[in-house]
Amino acid sequence: MRIGPWMVMSMLLLPAGPPKENPWLTKVGPAVEKARRAGTVKAFREALDVAWRADDWQAGLRLAREAAEKHGNARPLHGLVTRALWRAGLVAEAEQVLTKLPDQTDDRIGLMMLVQVHLARGEPQRAIEAADRLAAFKPATAEELFAVASARLATNRLNGIAALIRRAQKLTDPANGYPETVLGDQIAGLAEFFDAVGSEPINRTASYGEAAMPVVPLINLPGCEALINGRGPYRLIVDTGGSVTLSLDDEVAAEIGLKSVAQSNIHGVSGRMESGQALVNELKIGTISCRRVLTRIFGVRKAIAYAADGILGTGLLADGRMTLDFQHGRLIVKPSSGEAAAGQPADIRLVGDAKIVALVTLQGEPAAALLDSGADALALAPSRLKRIFPDRTITALPLLALGVGSEQRPSVALSPGVDFVLAGRKFENYGGLGLDVLDTLLGPLLGMQTDLLVGMAVMRDMKTLTIDYPRARMWVEWLARD
Repeated sequence: MRIGPWMVMSMLLLPAGPPKENPWLTKVGPAVEKARRAGTVKAFREALDVAWRADDWQAGLRLAREAAEKHGNARPLHGLVTRALWRAGLVAEAEQVLTKLPDQTDDRIGLMMLVQVHLARGEPQRAIEAADRLAAFKPATAEELFAVASARLATNRLNGIAALIRRAQKLTDPANGYPETVLGDQIAGLAEFFDAVGSEPINRTASYGEAAMPVVPLINLPGCEALINGRGPYRLIVDTGGSVTLSLDDEVAAEIGLKSVAQSNIHGVSGRMESGQALVNELKIGTISCRRVLTRIFGVRKAIAYAADGILGTGLLADGRMTLDFQHGRLIVKPSSGEAAAGQPADIRLVGDAKIVALVTLQGEPAAALLDSGADALALAPSRLKRIFPDRTITALPLLALGVGSEQRPSVALSPGVDFVLAGRKFENYGGLGLDVLDTLLGPLLGMQTDLLVGMAVMRDMKTLTIDYPRARMWVEWLARD
């Protein structure tokens, strides 16, 4: 695998700032000790809440399993245990516990988890039903309001969305702990954006079709040519880790007369920077056409070594079924369908802003893997490496990485080879990297621990990768091995 400045080119382009210092971290130890000493449902509820607010997901996982063992059928624990398991990336376990919630539950944490899980599984109607039920209880926290807003944003129910986001902003206080330590930056500027652009649906696919998707020279990542509001063509990186947005260089925006209507923050492997927010009326990629496209404006060209003019976050194509045909260099978008696509199926969840998380096995155990065609790497979370190799010293070094931000340096470590299985193919003794931002940045912002980042180092073994966004389904056609 190549290790160089392009390794994490556009990886982890996220609408958020760095997590703020969390005042709840010092409270975890005493709360855990109290829960174990008392052994009551109440004590476990309190400890699970403290671990959540501290975002100590490993303590939360231990508590969740202990609580389930002692009080497995205790209804007041189901939402809290589900949340802790989901945050730890144990998707199947979390969803199993969630099935214990009654249909008409009044458990607010359980309702928030129902929203999150149904959206991740491609079940928008069920997510909206849970969000509407939560809204009927008059949400009292920023976290609850954000859950309602997430369901409405994901389903383009945008009437009143600006007011809802403002209510969440007013209640957000980092002193309350996680997720409010990250929530303020995640929703910064969104209310002003929707005030400016109105409540008509955004990121709508106006026409399906296909486009050439050659490898971009220098950075060796997939790209395409696009017309933006009739101007161009401009070169875009095709990035499955790039969110539900089109990211454009500020010089490109100036050339086409695109003006920002609100400010926001974005965060990548190298830190945080301010971004403008705008609405592109029409984006044409070959015969694919998208309308009212959510767009961020910042110094993209510099962030990606001047190899392209912007980044196409494939989540903005979430109206349909997208195929990345790596073998023939084609991007294909069709209507969503109940029929299977070519290749091996893979179990996925669409997490956060349409990030594609595949459920894989790593060293024979369940793991969550982010698929990121904007990265030229296979990376592992240091927390998982420590569990896999408890007796080995893995030295981390600062990484020379292009990408968003400049005020911090990610660290990377060469890890021993690992075995993992993705979409029916086993990779044995595969040399990877330990990348700290999987623990320190991505997990907190997505609300789910991701153990692997699967970039083009692995995707080059694929003929095609197909994602049916509305149904949250995925298939991979693999190249034959020598």
